[in-house]
Amino acid sequence: MRRLGKPRLIALWGALAAIVALPAAMASPAKSVRVTSYQDFAEGQLQGVVIGSRGDLRAGLSSNRMALPSAAEDSVRALAVTSDGQVYLGCGGEKPTILVRRAGAGAAKLATLPASTWVTALLPIADGKLLAATAQDGRLFRVSSDGKVEQVAQLDAEHIWGLARDPVRAITYVATAPGRLWAIDDRDLALQASGDATTARPFTRASKLFESDARHFLALHRGEDGALYVGTADDAVLYRVDAAGKAQAIHDFAGNEVRAIAQHQGVLYVAVNDMQRGDTSSRPSPTKIVPAAAGSVPGVKPAPPAGVTPPSISPTEKKGKGALYRIESNGRVEQLHAIVDGFFNALTVDDRGHVFAAASTPGGRGRLYWVTPERTIVTALEVKEADALTVLPAPRSAGPGRGLLVGTGNAGAFYALHETPPADAHYLSKVFAAPSPSQWGRLRYLAEGRVRIETRSGNLAKPDGSWNAWQPLADVTGLIGTGEQVGRIASPAARYLQVKVSLSEHAALSDFSFFHQPINQRPRITEVTIGEDGSGRVARGVRPTSPQRPRTSIVKIRWKTENPDEDDLNYRLFLRPVRTAAAAGPSAASAAPATDVGANPDAGWLRLGGSEPLTRSELEWNTEAVPDGLYELRLVVSDERSNPPERALTHEHITPPFAIDNRRPEIHDLSFQAATLVLSGRASDATSPLADISLSVDGGDPIPVAVRDGVLDDVSEEFSIRPPRLAPGPHTLLVRVSDAADNVVVAQIVVQVPAGAAGTTKAP
Repeated sequence: MRRLGKPRLIALWGALAAIVALPAAMASPAKSVRVTSYQDFAEGQLQGVVIGSRGDLRAGLSSNRMALPSAAEDSVRALAVTSDGQVYLGCGGEKPTILVRRAGAGAAKLATLPASTWVTALLPIADGKLLAATAQDGRLFRVSSDGKVEQVAQLDAEHIWGLARDPVRAITYVATAPGRLWAIDDRDLALQASGDATTARPFTRASKLFESDARHFLALHRGEDGALYVGTADDAVLYRVDAAGKAQAIHDFAGNEVRAIAQHQGVLYVAVNDMQRGDTSSRPSPTKIVPAAAGSVPGVKPAPPAGVTPPSISPTEKKGKGALYRIESNGRVEQLHAIVDGFFNALTVDDRGHVFAAASTPGGRGRLYWVTPERTIVTALEVKEADALTVLPAPRSAGPGRGLLVGTGNAGAFYALHETPPADAHYLSKVFAAPSPSQWGRLRYLAEGRVRIETRSGNLAKPDGSWNAWQPLADVTGLIGTGEQVGRIASPAARYLQVKVSLSEHAALSDFSFFHQPINQRPRITEVTIGEDGSGRVARGVRPTSPQRPRTSIVKIRWKTENPDEDDLNYRLFLRPVRTAAAAGPSAASAAPATDVGANPDAGWLRLGGSEPLTRSELEWNTEAVPDGLYELRLVVSDERSNPPERALTHEHITPPFAIDNRRPEIHDLSFQAATLVLSGRASDATSPLADISLSVDGGDPIPVAVRDGVLDDVSEEFSIRPPRLAPGPHTLLVRVSDAADNVVVAQIVVQVPAGAAGTTKAP
């Protein structure tokens, strides 16, 4: 695969600045989108197009999808090709079914097996016949080309997962669950040919070649050297077993299953999964399934964490991650590719050393990955079904060049692929969402060969009939400096845009980017907080932590905004008294009128924070700069920093009235009745309601003082208290009063408590 060069970022953005010329009314910084990596392209949809691991598109394999004869056949889990070029499909569903596809025809039902699950493996044998294995009963059937079914074996096993054959020795090898590898001579299969195929009879003529404590022998492959390669679950071990049954562990993988094995010229290719199942847990291992490094093989975005799923070996309705490994004859193990949003189901390798891996993406699109001899990873096919379950090279009769067969699940379908690109090979990008309806600018792309780019736009996230029709780029020109092409997007302004790339047979595209200018959205003020008073009635600073610490007149004003465009915002803050200027005092009356960001001045407002706009969403304000009284704030937000004057938008908010109070309360008529030992008086404040009245006797802890009307809520309150445990003799009584703005006043009186009746001692 030829790799397209990519321009340096400096040259890219420099050229864009010179080329992209938006109208003056839209001269604010435009938003940009760039699609250039494998991860970027993988978010789109492929139709006869492949994605290379370095992030490029090119025309790929043509595919022909064939639906199964019946919806009851919900998956194609096994494929086989016989010597006469016929293709057999092993299906699951209501009953395990075998379909046949003859040259020039679709798939037709050949036979239904007398079992209750699905076909797990197919193996061609002599005379156009094949063996079929099923899960959950350990039974093996022989199926003739005319559809006749014979049960030929019943093994001591729960599942049969794999079949392999030694044609010279006429031996069939069977991988089962629990983990056992069986060898069956053709002569022993013949012994079971007679009788009723629906009758499950014990079979004793199979020899147990190898077994382990693994729950499943999940994968089986007969190698080029005649040895058998076995993959296990739930411990993900790869074994090599010779004809005598001697086993050698080749590698212990991370994860919990070796799903598939293939071999070419002495090199093994292994698909390993780490499935999320409730019945297993990951074991420590020297190797891990991790995404491969960017730029070498593609990675994919992680899927969200999944919950525990019931125990199962079927790929349907499971989640996990998978990796492809290459194992050389000297034992070197190399990870070729990893996916973390799906898992592998099958492997095959053609006679030119190209490896194909079928994978599932639960809730998404099944994929076929293609590994070239140069170890380039390509996403060769995406199907609308969630599971690509099996893959096999097509028979030679299918025509010259590379051909592939793919079976799927969720739902069941059959694909025939050929290496000749289709005439309509194209790539459909994901739907790009702008923050608001946008004017589309220019699109630039780096390509070789004939490439046609079209766009369509709409205001719904999912394209439908309300979207605008596809339109080609207008005014396409080439850039001599970078070799890129640039064209104007002709689609009307809208919220969403989609890009379609059509490629000729030898064309490729490795990068495209475009600009768009969102229609300016108004920023909005959602909340204004004045000081630390939760009710918002008084502008109060941070409350002192102890009576010895002075209160502060510094009040922090904070606000929140909605900023849909993420523009840089300016703020202007104004203050005015709620009462008339005369009532508010001479300072407010003489304050010069402020001017709003608009053209009309608004008299009576005092500008806070200086003449320059504020850029932070808070302001520390010294309330002593204005007289005590009732005020309101006006906050204006503007996006003028990110937009030209004619496009800038503002929003304003006026707060409810609040009090500024920096004057202390007063204590009046403080007196002590010696005869009754009652201290009484009156407290008042000019602006704020009183918040606390307390009494301290002889420097002791303060005692709360109740007001006469029972509720401490007014600017003037009468109070009285009979201090507890006053012994005869002199005492110092200290009354402390605070208002809602934390202003404090203290009054002290020295009293004499006689042993008998006492007169009245008044405060000086």
